[in-house]
Amino acid sequence: MRTILFDFDGTVVDTLPLIFTAFRSTFQRFLQEHYTDEQIVALFGPTETGILQNRLPAHEHAAALDHFFAIYTSEHARVQNPGEIARMLEQLHAAGVQMGIVTGKGRRSADISLREWGLETYFSVVITGDDVSQPKPHPEGIFTALKELGSTAGETIFVGDSDADIVAGRAAGLTTVGVDWLPVTQKAGSFDPEPDYRFSDAQVFADWVLGR
Repeated sequence: MRTILFDFDGTVVDTLPLIFTAFRSTFQRFLQEHYTDEQIVALFGPTETGILQNRLPAHEHAAALDHFFAIYTSEHARVQNPGEIARMLEQLHAAGVQMGIVTGKGRRSADISLREWGLETYFSVVITGDDVSQPKPHPEGIFTALKELGSTAGETIFVGDSDADIVAGRAAGLTTVGVDWLPVTQKAGSFDPEPDYRFSDAQVFADWVLGR
């Protein structure tokens, strides 16, 4: 394989707890409502901006977005991304594996996480929810990434932590890898549909890719 495309949240960054905190704080402040993690996950699909615009009145959008991104950014200073993920990315990058991101999150939050945790250099392309008209499970983002990287489906795998990731990868004709190696993922239990491969350890995945 020449190229690996990764989902972002819950796959190469342990950002789901940060997202939950930022959404919960925003909904509490602007709606006076408490949202559980499960209720927040159920809103996923649109970008963070889209989710907030769907839930809040128009006159609150600007203030709510400022609040959300302030909380989301500050949480990165309190929490570090797991070292095993950085080691995996470094090993794959050093071996010449071309890597990209296809995520439903917005450009603004993706850039925050990449910058705050020093991950920008690993990825040759980052396709966010702002770059597509149809989010996962539609394969538009994967096709866009493949085109920008000059890669084909046959030489690329897609790695993610949700059913939508597996559906999108399959629809694009890629080999799919389901992962649950981070403490908080979108997937609990089995995938539906099942991926071609599944890993619970980032180092084992890196060894598999590199043929060790």
